Amino acid sequence: AATVSRFCNKMKMVTNMTMMTVVLLGYTALTQSFVVTPVSMNGAAMTTLVHGPPVLKLRPKHASLSSQFAAGCPVASQRLIRTTQNVMQKRRTTSAVNGMEMNFVVEGVMRCVACMPYILPMMDSLAYGRFLFQKVPILAVIFMKPLQPFLDLAQAFPMISFVAFLGLFLFVVRNKAVPRFIRFNTMQALLLEILLIFPQILTSSNMGGVIPFMFTEFVSNMTFYAIATIVGYSCFSNLIGELPCKIPVISTAVFQQIGGGAGYE
Repeated sequence: AATVSRFCNKMKMVTNMTMMTVVLLGYTALTQSFVVTPVSMNGAAMTTLVHGPPVLKLRPKHASLSSQFAAGCPVASQRLIRTTQNVMQKRRTTSAVNGMEMNFVVEGVMRCVACMPYILPMMDSLAYGRFLFQKVPILAVIFMKPLQPFLDLAQAFPMISFVAFLGLFLFVVRNKAVPRFIRFNTMQALLLEILLIFPQILTSSNMGGVIPFMFTEFVSNMTFYAIATIVGYSCFSNLIGELPCKIPVISTAVFQQIGGGAGYE
């Protein structure tokens, strides 16, 4: 009888331990997706009092702080929350708009600055358009009138073109701090300036009469057409925000100098 009694007591203990384990596992599974937190106002240490002692609220893990607070606050506090949220939203919207305006201004200035180096090759190409300007005077007005201040400056200081060439190459093209978009256009303009040396050799005084005048005129006209077309394409691409990198041979040589692909910083 004593043995049977001890056996029954052990079975009761095992049964009780099993029931407690089941209850603990069930409770853990039930509260796994919830967190017990006191409701606080604006993250402060003061606990919200709702009809008596501090109240503990069950909230999902991914619930926002505002929804947690609004769930246990009076109507006045909920209105305060909505007002604060509206003010913060307006501030974020205003900051975003100001940032967009600032980026638009900076990008617009950068596009205009990228067109400036092409003034050098365009000025030197005017000498090759003299035959066209004689036949069609309106072209002289179109091309020479906007560049007249720079032409006057070049006549007053004959070395200014050479100084500008060296300055752009040393302080813009070789300067990694300058945006690559500007460096690319600057290098391309300087390369056009260098290429103008070759037609100058062919057209200078007909090389002592060796080259016929008709060939000299043809070379001069083609040189002017080419430079005007390249400069026009480059400036238009810059103004619409695209890199003018589709010029055969020339753009490839520019990439070899500054590196990188067709994108720009």
